[in-house]
Parts: sequence; structure tokens; C-alpha cells
Amino acid sequence: MDEKWIRMFELVQLAQTLTSDVEKEVEEIISLGQEQLLNREDSIRLLTSIIESLRKGNDIRGDTSSAASLSGDINEIVDEMVEIREELILRRKNSMINKIQNNRISLQNRNGISVQPVFPSPWFHEKEVPMVGGFVRTQDIKLWENNDRLDIHIHQFKKINRRDPEDRELLDIMLSKMPLPGINEKDEFKIMDLARSIANNGVRRPAIIDLDGTLLDGNRRISACYFILNSKEFTSEQKARIEYVYVWQLTEHATDDDRRRVVVSMNFEKDHKQDWPEYVKASKIYEDWQAMLTLEPYANPIRQRELKRELSQQYALGPDARYVTRYIRMFEEAEEFELFHIEERERDEYEVKHKASEYFQYFDELTKGSVKSALQDKTFRSLVYDLLFQDKFTNWKQIRDLPRIANNEDARKLLRQSRAETEDIEEAQDKVVSACSEVQVTSREARVVGANERIENFTKFLMQLPIGSFADGTIKEESLYRLKDSLRHVNMLIQDHEIMSFEDEDDELAV
Repeated sequence: MDEKWIRMFELVQLAQTLTSDVEKEVEEIISLGQEQLLNREDSIRLLTSIIESLRKGNDIRGDTSSAASLSGDINEIVDEMVEIREELILRRKNSMINKIQNNRISLQNRNGISVQPVFPSPWFHEKEVPMVGGFVRTQDIKLWENNDRLDIHIHQFKKINRRDPEDRELLDIMLSKMPLPGINEKDEFKIMDLARSIANNGVRRPAIIDLDGTLLDGNRRISACYFILNSKEFTSEQKARIEYVYVWQLTEHATDDDRRRVVVSMNFEKDHKQDWPEYVKASKIYEDWQAMLTLEPYANPIRQRELKRELSQQYALGPDARYVTRYIRMFEEAEEFELFHIEERERDEYEVKHKASEYFQYFDELTKGSVKSALQDKTFRSLVYDLLFQDKFTNWKQIRDLPRIANNEDARKLLRQSRAETEDIEEAQDKVVSACSEVQVTSREARVVGANERIENFTKFLMQLPIGSFADGTIKEESLYRLKDSLRHVNMLIQDHEIMSFEDEDDELAV
């Protein structure tokens, strides 16, 4: 071992043998140096203070056994320690550089396009993020398993297989070739159509990769390229077209905040690509909202509105907090749905999450006024949650009829019959339609019955109204014209009724 490293080791051992008072003093000096990155001059001052404290400790303890470690000119000792410190820093820096260089994907010149900085530097969610553009071999790009679009799928895979998916398995998930409970679509991420477009036109928008080739944006595009390369559907010319793809790569100066801004900008701000599912967006927003409340658990309603506006800005939803509030409300209802099916119905949690994602828009209606009130009946809520999981609702508008169905036993019976029907999905869905029709007809009849009473009350009001009210400005001119139009309409209805009555009388005389 080098002598200077032995010297360092001896001094460290000596520091550990000091009395508690001196040790505390040394710790305070060292902690001061840890709070900020010191230059050479500050390091010399810090180490001088430490050596003086060590010598002071020796004098207090009368320890002569370790005096040799502290003997000599203090400046020489300090210079020696600074040299060791700087060598340590250099070694660590070189180690980090080597790690980056070993894992870094190098861009290439191709098709007359040189590797060069993207100019002007692109902006992502209100910040300029410098990048370098160039070509990379498609198969050297790593699909991003931490992409939130795949969050449910990856956790489900880990639960089943007790390990992370390999690159090929990750691609199978993207291509919907991985059999996972709860997934019904043959091409959930719409890769096939995208692959055919890319095969004919190439990748039109650069994917964005990190230094090691991990995708930050473009999982679908690169998955489509992988599909083209491994499918017999495409010609050798089409495969050659996407063997290398042009990408934007972050620089070594990129921060985690830069990476986050890229993800937010490319997936939350509007664009002409397949958006992240609403469920995924809401889960991210809800997670951050809970983190905010953890930091400010006693935030009053005014402060909560401010926090929601901040969250809305962070996710490129604008200054209005309505979208954030809506997402939070919907996600909380989705959690109730998931909890019910996982705990009470003992279903697979990831199959349930797939359903919650598929019908996430329905939770918007389920959280509104009278519908929410109807679901306070736990028996009725269980019935609705079961029907939603079983694909028995055919459109979200049917949710709006639930309050009237809850108060109509015939309609509720139809919903229970729909839940019990497990063989014929169309017949089960027809029963839901019938339940909705039942309450709609009843509602129309109630409106007609109520109309007579309202007309009678209005007629009494009109007859009792002083004549002067029409002349002294009590009744607005606009209201008078609306009343005139209404009376004209009533007059036409009366004339039609009289004509029909006269024709009926003629028919009776003819007979």
C-alpha cells in the first residue's frame, strides 16, 4: 500500500480514539466541509483545523503512542492530506466518466447527415434542453420498461413471473403478444398500423434517448421498428429503411429534471400521437397530489386550490385546476372500484386495473351529483360495479340513468338479471338498455303529469297579476315578447285541436 494511504489510515484511526469533546469538534469541522464542495484553499483551512484539533486531543489525553502520526510541520501534513483528497476526487470522477462512456450509445453519421447538436435546441415544458442528433442502430435502443404507459403490465408480469421482463418480453407486451389477464385488445398500443406507416415512410419524428440508449419518448415507434425487422410481412427494402433511425440524444449535462420535462412535454401536452391513457395520466397526477398533501397536511381549501393549479402547470394542463380536480376525483372513484373487486370479489388486481383503465371515463359520471348519491346504497353500488366489470354498459350515457333506476324496482330487477346473465353478453347488455328505457318512459310521463299542474299555477299567477305591471316596466320587455311567442304557440295548438275535433264530428255524421 502507498505510504500516503497508510498515513491517511493512521490519522483516521487516531481521530476515532479522541475524547468525545474533541471528536465532536472534529465532526463539526468535517460536516462544514460536507455541506459544500470546497476548493483547495478552503480544504487547506479545514484540514488545518482538523489537525490542530487532533493535536489538542492528544495533549488532553497525554497520548504519546500516536504522537508520531501528528509530528512534523502542520503545513506538510495538510499538503499531504490535500493531495490525497484531490487524488480521491480525481479517481471518483474518472470512475464516473468511465461508467458513462462504457454504457453510452454513440451516434453515427449516415445518409449525408452528420452527428451534431440539434439546432435550435428543443424546448420541453418551458425549458430548453440541449440535445445531439444522429443515427443509431435500431436494435441498440432499449425499450423503456419504466414508461408509465406500461406500469400495470410490468407490475402484472413481475407478479406472475417474479422477475423483470427481458427485452424480448417487453416487446411482446408492446405488441400485445404477452397473454396477461384483463387485456382484450389484440393490438392495445396500435403498433401494427404504426409499423405499416413507418415501413412506407420511415420514422418521421425522432425518438428521444438517454445516454445509454434508454427511450424517453418513442416506445411505440421503436416497437414498430422491431416488429418490422422481425416480421415476414415487410420487404427487405422496408426493413433496411429502419435498420438505423435518426434520434435525439440527451447530453452528459442533462439532469433528472430535464428527463422529467421531456416525458411531461411529450405525453401530457397535446400532440398528434396516441396519448397516454387517461387512467395513467390520472394516476401520475394523483400520486403527486398525495405527495403535496403529505408535505402540507393542513392546507386549507384556498391553499389546496393553489397546489392544484401548480400541479396543473407541471403537467401542461394550463393554469385552470379543473382538469386536476377531475382526475383526482375520477381516480379516487376508480380506487373504490378496484378495492371492491380485489377484496370483496377476490379478483386479480391487475385484471381489475385493466378494467379500471378501460372504463376510466365512466368514473367521471359516477362521481357526479345524483349518481354519486345513488351509489351510497352499497347494494346498488355493488350491482353497478359488477356490471361495469362485466362489460354490461354499452356507453357512458347509461350511467346518467342510474339515479332513476335506483328508485325503480322494475329497472333494478333488469340490472340484476343482466348481472346474472354470463353466457349471452348481448342479451345482458339489452337488459341494461331496457332498464334505462323503463325509467326514461316513466320520467316522460311524470313530466307530462307535472306540466298540467305547472300550467294551472302559471295561469293563476298571470290572471292575478295587476294590469299595470305590463305598463309600468315591472315586467321586462324581453319577458313580454317571450310570453307573446308562447301564447301564439298555445293558440296554434288550440286551433289544431279544434280542427281535429270538427273532422271527428263530420266522420260521426257520415257514419
